[in-house]
Amino acid sequence: MVAVMSIIVLSSMPPLTKHIDVAGLALAAHRFVWLALLLLLVLVATGRRITLRGLQLGWLPGLLFAGNIALFYTAVKLTTVANATVLGAIQPVLSLLLVGPLFGEKVRRSEIAITVVAIAGVVIVVYGSSITPVWSPRGDVLAFLATLLWTAYLVVAKRARSELTAIELQTVLTLVAAVLIVPVALVSGQSVAVPRADWWWLALLVVVPGAGHTLVNWAHGHTPLVLVSMLFLLNPVVATGLAALFLGESVNGFQIAGMLLVLGSLGVLMVRLHRSRERIVT
Repeated sequence: MVAVMSIIVLSSMPPLTKHIDVAGLALAAHRFVWLALLLLLVLVATGRRITLRGLQLGWLPGLLFAGNIALFYTAVKLTTVANATVLGAIQPVLSLLLVGPLFGEKVRRSEIAITVVAIAGVVIVVYGSSITPVWSPRGDVLAFLATLLWTAYLVVAKRARSELTAIELQTVLTLVAAVLIVPVALVSGQSVAVPRADWWWLALLVVVPGAGHTLVNWAHGHTPLVLVSMLFLLNPVVATGLAALFLGESVNGFQIAGMLLVLGSLGVLMVRLHRSRERIVT
């Protein structure tokens, strides 16, 4: 349930990113700086602190997280929310290829088949987002690279989560990301000025997806990586719905059919994984 909630929360990120009138790298820098400060306050308030071991485990997730967010924010600015998120549908496939040797999580052929069906649903959702989409080759390439970094991030974050609490891991990796992205954003020449009307939206972008990433890290300690990865197929579906609601993107029959296909596939997978885990326990 926490994993599902985290994905739904994270789905707000693409529409918020699209709405805020700040360039991609500059927006990523803002998000990391403000979120790092917020997480540090939470860490101190809960009696925890950053340790050397935490830095050793968290620097690589932070590096991958920084690259993922910077690339994805830039991709969203170049293309539509739907186009920027569709390439994320390949992430579960990449995770399925990794989880076996890395974590010993058994992947069955039926789960791979369900993944293919769910990805087909995502493709239908994106196709339905616009009959004549504005295609950006550069945006698609950046979104694809962001997906590769996100896949690697999920793997290393799951490893780090075995020794760190969710809040400790999220604080360390966010600090690392801020240290890396802020200089890059300044050198890029992008303006870091935020329009007055967008400060509230920036606050939402910092707090809401930040909470989502923390929930994902918490779920890593209790949920198979295969399931966490599969649930990210909800991201394009929910993001498309939010974009339609707040950015005026249309919703048609193709999108509705695709959403039902994705949700149905995820429901079947969750039931199968739950039953298999019950058999293991008993």
